[in-house]
Amino acid sequence: MSDKQSNETKPVEQKPSEVAVEDLPNTRALQDEFTREMIKSTKETEKGYYTLESKTGVYEMLFPTGGGIDGIGYTRKGESNETFLAGIMYDDKEEAELRIKYTNVLSNDETGIEYAKELLTNNIGENMTFDRIDGKGKVAYVAPFKTKEFGSYGYGAYIHPDEGWGGVQIIYSTRCTDKTKPCDPQEETFKKRAYKLISSVEFLKKKESE
Repeated sequence: MSDKQSNETKPVEQKPSEVAVEDLPNTRALQDEFTREMIKSTKETEKGYYTLESKTGVYEMLFPTGGGIDGIGYTRKGESNETFLAGIMYDDKEEAELRIKYTNVLSNDETGIEYAKELLTNNIGENMTFDRIDGKGKVAYVAPFKTKEFGSYGYGAYIHPDEGWGGVQIIYSTRCTDKTKPCDPQEETFKKRAYKLISSVEFLKKKESE
């Protein structure tokens, strides 16, 4: 096969805004007007996931093709903070909720990190024990939780870059509605999906000219 033929068979990488709506892939993320504004390319980064670009320009992460962001509840202040809520429906009909909050006001020293974990714990309303996960250019603190009051369970995480200020708070959760299934954040598929999103967060380095 020639290089020309090989290139013709590869999916074309385009920004959703460059494609007519009727020609976009039939996925929830790209069919939703607000969500597709934050999707980097119509080409899946890996099966079942696109790359989401924060409107702050500070970070990006994987985002399920079956995800939809609540545009009405989305808030941002320049590059300093951003919050949004997304509902996710996977191909196997499992549902989850993704809450993202980015802020650059916290220092990433011991005091700042402890404060970030305390904020996350207060938001969830349960005591949490965090595991530290060191990644390339970043550090993540992740903890499972299960709420008694709301019957929900999931993972809370705070991810910050090695250098600079600020970080991303993630709450990935679902409700315990099916009593025939284990309502446990440690359930294999649920945990795998949570960790995939949490570990996918990448902080973008600004060009010197910017």
